[in-house]
Amino acid sequence: MDRDPLRDALQDAGLTAYQADAYITLLEQGMMPAVEVAKQCSVPVSQIYDVLRALEGEGYVETFDQDKLHARPKEPIEILSELRSRGKLMNKAADAIEDRWEQPAISEHTVSVVKHEETVVDRARDLIRDAQSFIELSATVDQFRALTNALQDARDRGVVIRVAVYGTDLEARLEDVDLAATVSELRACRIPGPFLLVADRTRTCFTPNDWANRPFGVLIDDYILSFIFHWYFQTGVWELWETVYEDTEPPFPYMTLEEFVRDVAPLWRDGADLAVTIEGTWVETNEPCQITGIVTDIGYPGIYRSDDYPSFEDVAGFLQLEVAADGQLYSIGGWGAVYEDIEAVRITLEVIEFEDPSSGTEIDVDEVLEEDAETDVD
Repeated sequence: MDRDPLRDALQDAGLTAYQADAYITLLEQGMMPAVEVAKQCSVPVSQIYDVLRALEGEGYVETFDQDKLHARPKEPIEILSELRSRGKLMNKAADAIEDRWEQPAISEHTVSVVKHEETVVDRARDLIRDAQSFIELSATVDQFRALTNALQDARDRGVVIRVAVYGTDLEARLEDVDLAATVSELRACRIPGPFLLVADRTRTCFTPNDWANRPFGVLIDDYILSFIFHWYFQTGVWELWETVYEDTEPPFPYMTLEEFVRDVAPLWRDGADLAVTIEGTWVETNEPCQITGIVTDIGYPGIYRSDDYPSFEDVAGFLQLEVAADGQLYSIGGWGAVYEDIEAVRITLEVIEFEDPSSGTEIDVDEVLEEDAETDVD
C-alpha cells in the first residue's frame, strides 16, 4: 500500500494529517529523535512534540528522553485489530503497517539496514532458493534448522553449500538432519558469532545475533561488499574450526581459486598433472564460459619458497592459474579478476595423475577424463 492511501486510512481512523505522517515515518525509520521525525515528514518542528505526545496518548508510539526526546512505534497489535474492524480500506492499512513493522521493504540501494533478525533470516531463505552456484553460511543451530529445507533444495540443484554452525556436540544436536542432503561441508564453531550468508558472490545477509546491544540486520546486493564478507567468513569463521561432515565423493568442486590452490599446490610442485574444469566468465565480455584442461602453471608470491600448503596470506594477493585447453593457454583469475582471460566461479578437480617418467609422453586431458569415467563405471 502506498504512503498516501495509508495516510488517508489513518486519518479516517481518527488521526490528524500531521499525526498520520509522523506515525508512518516512525514505522519506516524506527526509533528517531523528534526533530529528525519532523525533518522527514510534513510536521513543523514547532509542532512535532505535541504531535508525538498525542500519538503516544492514542497508543501508536512511545516516547522517552535521551538528551533529546526520542520516539518509536509501539507493536501495533491493538491498532491492527481496530483498523481491521473498519472495512476493506482499513484492512489494507493494517497490512501495510504490519509489513513495515515486521519486514521493511528492501530498496534498490546496494545496502539495506533492517530492524529484526527474522527479516535477515527470511531474506537468506529467499537467496538460498535462488542460488545457482555457491552458498557460505554461519548460523546458530536454530537458524540452521530454519533454513534446512531451502538448503536441501539448493543442494539438489548442485549448489555447493558450506555451513559453519555455532555450538558444541553438533553431531548429537543435528542427528535428525540429513547432512548429506543439506550441505557440502559443515563445521562446528565453538565461539558464538554472527549470522552470515553469502550467496553466488553478489548477495549477503548479516545480523550480529544475540550479543549485540541493539538488534539490526544488513542486506547487501553488491559484488565487492560481498567479497569482503566472504573473506571474513573464510578467515574468521571457516578456517578456524573442525569439520563435522564433508562430502568426499569426487569430483571435487572448489568455489574459490584460493582454496583450490591451497589444496593442489604441493601436488603440482611434485609433478602431478591436474585435469580441471573451469566454470566462470570471460573477463573481457562478462559472458559465461566453461573449459576443461590441464593446469600448466600456478602463480602466487612465494610459491617456490616452501613445499608446504600455502596459507591464505600467501594466496590473498596475486593468484593466477594457467590452463591448457583445446590447444590454447588460458589465464585464470579468482573473484574480481581483471587482467586474466577468465574469472573462475567454480573449479572442479577432475583427475590427479602422476606421469610415468619413463614414458616420455605428455598427458592427454580427454584421454585421462575418459579413462577416469570408465574407472568410475567399473
